[in-house]
Amino acid sequence: MLLSDKLSKTLLRTTENYIKALEKGGIITIADLLNHFPRDYDDRTNVLDNFSLLNVKEKNTVLVKLLSISSQKTGNNKLLTKAVLEDKNGFLSEAVWFNRKYLSTQLKSFENKKIIISGKVKYSFGKVTFQSPETETDLEKISGEIVPIYPEINYIPSKWIEGKMILLKNFIKDISEDLPEEILKKYGFISRRDAITRIHFPKNKQDIEQAQYRLAYSELFDINFRSIGEKYENFKNSEGKSIATSLNPEKVKEILSFFPFEFTNHQKISLFQILKDMEKTHCMQRLLEGDVGTGKTAVAFVGAVHFILENRKNQNVQVAIMAPTEILARQHFGGMQNFLLNFGISSELLVGSLTEKQKKSVKQKLKNGTVDLVIGTHALVQEDVEFANLGFVVVDEQHRFGVKQRETLEKGFGNKSGIIPHNLNMTATPIPRTLALTLYGDQDLSIISEYPKGRKEIFTKVAKNEEQRLQIENFVRAEVEKGRQAFWISPLVEESEKVDLANAINTWENLKEIFFPFKVGLLHGKMKPKEKDQIMQEFVENKIQILSSTSVVEVGVDVPNSTIMCIEGAERFGLSQLHQFRGRVGRGAYQSYCYLFPTKGQYTDRLKAMERTNNGFELAEIDLELRGPGEVYGIRQSGIPDLKIAKLTDLELISQIREDIEEIFEKKKISGT
Repeated sequence: MLLSDKLSKTLLRTTENYIKALEKGGIITIADLLNHFPRDYDDRTNVLDNFSLLNVKEKNTVLVKLLSISSQKTGNNKLLTKAVLEDKNGFLSEAVWFNRKYLSTQLKSFENKKIIISGKVKYSFGKVTFQSPETETDLEKISGEIVPIYPEINYIPSKWIEGKMILLKNFIKDISEDLPEEILKKYGFISRRDAITRIHFPKNKQDIEQAQYRLAYSELFDINFRSIGEKYENFKNSEGKSIATSLNPEKVKEILSFFPFEFTNHQKISLFQILKDMEKTHCMQRLLEGDVGTGKTAVAFVGAVHFILENRKNQNVQVAIMAPTEILARQHFGGMQNFLLNFGISSELLVGSLTEKQKKSVKQKLKNGTVDLVIGTHALVQEDVEFANLGFVVVDEQHRFGVKQRETLEKGFGNKSGIIPHNLNMTATPIPRTLALTLYGDQDLSIISEYPKGRKEIFTKVAKNEEQRLQIENFVRAEVEKGRQAFWISPLVEESEKVDLANAINTWENLKEIFFPFKVGLLHGKMKPKEKDQIMQEFVENKIQILSSTSVVEVGVDVPNSTIMCIEGAERFGLSQLHQFRGRVGRGAYQSYCYLFPTKGQYTDRLKAMERTNNGFELAEIDLELRGPGEVYGIRQSGIPDLKIAKLTDLELISQIREDIEEIFEKKKISGT
C-alpha cells in the first residue's frame, strides 16, 4: 500500500462508520492520518499521588479516586461537567469540563475507583481545580511512557486515534524528505521520517521537542518558499525592463523641505527602503504597511516625485496612483496638486464620474506622455487606458482590488514603452509583522508604526449603562454646536443584509430626533457608488453634521472637522475594524473622541483593549491572541493552509526561514540556475 491510498476498515481494524467520520473530518488517506499530529502529551514517567506536589505552571498527571461526576446546563446554554477527586491523603480537588457530551456517562461507572487524570491546575479560594483534563481509566497505563493526545476528528476521541496510529507505523519509512539538503546540514535536522516517528511515538521530551521544531520549520518553509519564489520569479521576468533610478539624497531633502511637518523616523526608513529598491533594474515589489494617520501616503508621494525628477534628464516617466474609491482619489489629488506644481510636475485625475469628454482627454495625455502623474480609481485599469512610459505604480488599500485589476497596472499591460513598473502596495490595516511576512511573502515589507509628534490620542470610552449613554449624547450635541461633526456606526448583523440595513435606518431615525435641528445623513452598502460619494462629500463640506452609517465608511477618507466616532453593537466588530473606524477621526487640530456602545453586559476584553491603547499594531497583536490568525485575517482565503505544528506568530523562526530561503534564491541568481 502507498501513503496516498485511502484508509480502510481492514487496515484500521474498525467499522465503516469510523471511516466515514474520518473522511468528514478531512482524513482520507494514510498520509492524512500520519500528518494528524498530537496537540499535547501526557507524561506518565512521573505520576503523582498527592495534590500537595502539584505544579500550577505545568501539566500534572495524578492517580486519584473519582468520588462523583455530574453534568448540568449553564445559564448561557453550555454543558458543564464537574468531578470531585481525592488524593491518597484524603485531600479533595475538582475537575471541570465544558461541552464534553458523553464524559459523565463514560466515567459514571468509575465512581469510587482509581483513575489517572492529567492537565493544568488552577488554585484559587483555597481550592485546586483541574481545567479540562484528560482521563485514563486503565491503570496499566501507568507505565512510565509518554502518551500522545490528539485533536478529536469529528468526535472521534484521542484514545481511538492513538490506538490506530501504531497500525500505520510501518508506512513512515515511505515518507520522502521535504527540505533541501543544505538546510538539513545547516541545522543538523533529523529526517522527516524520523520526525514523524518521534512526534507519534516519543521516548522522551527531547524527542518531542526535536520533532516539533523540525516539522514546524518544514511547514513554514513550504509556505514561505512559494511566496518568495514568486517574488524572485517576478524579479527575473522584469530584469532589465524596469527603470533603475539612483537615490539622490539632496533631491530628497529638497522635496521634504516642502512639507509643513518633519517626517518621523519610520517614514524616513520606509522612504529609504523604497528608493533603494528603485535603484535596481528589476521591478520593486514592496508593501508599505502603516497605522491610520502615520503618513504612508506622504512617503509614496515623495517616492513618486523623486522618481519623476531624477529621470527627467534622460526620459519622461509616468506614475499612477490607484485608490479604492473616488472620494479618496479626489482627496489625494486635491492634496497633491499644489505640492506637485512646486516641481513643475503635471497631474490628472481619472475617475468614473468624469464626463466622457474629460476621460478621453486624460487618456490621450497618458497615451502621448504629456502628463507625469495620474491619480484614479478602477478607471485606471480599463482596456482603453494606455501609458506612454509608466514606471511606478502605487496601489492604496491593495486588498480592495482584485489580483487581475492590480496586475493590469503592476505588470505594465497597456504600457507602450514595454517597461515593467516598480510596484508599491499600501495598507492601513495593522498586521503583526509575522503574519505580514507570511501573508504577503511575495513582497518586501516596510512598516510605519510611529505617529507624528504632537498628535493627540483619541480619547476612547465604553458606555456601560444608559446613564453614560445619555451623557455621551449630550456631549456630542455640545461638540456639534461648536461646529464639530460625528460618525455614528450601526452594528453589523452578518446573518442578514436586510436586518443590517434596518438597523442603520432605525439608528438614523433615532439620531434625527435626538440631535434635531442638526442634519443627520445616512450611508449604507445598498447605495450606488455615486450616492455614497455624494453623501460623503456633503459630510466633508459640513452640510451633514452627523453621519449615520453601516460599516461601509471608507478607509482613509479625511474629514479633519469630524472629532467623534460612536459605534453601536461594538462587541460585534473585530479589534482591527474598531480601530479603523476610530481612525476616521483625530485628523485635524481638535481633540477627538471614540465612544463604544456594546450590547448590555458585553464589556469584552476587545473593548477594554480599545480603551487602553490607540496603537493599531498593539491592538493587532491583542486581536491575534484573542481570536487566532484564521479568524482575524482570513488565513484560509489567503491560500495559506491550516498549520498543524507551526505558529504564524513565531517571528524568530519565520525570520530565520525567510533568510534561509532568500539565501537559496540569491545563490541560484548568481549561478544563473
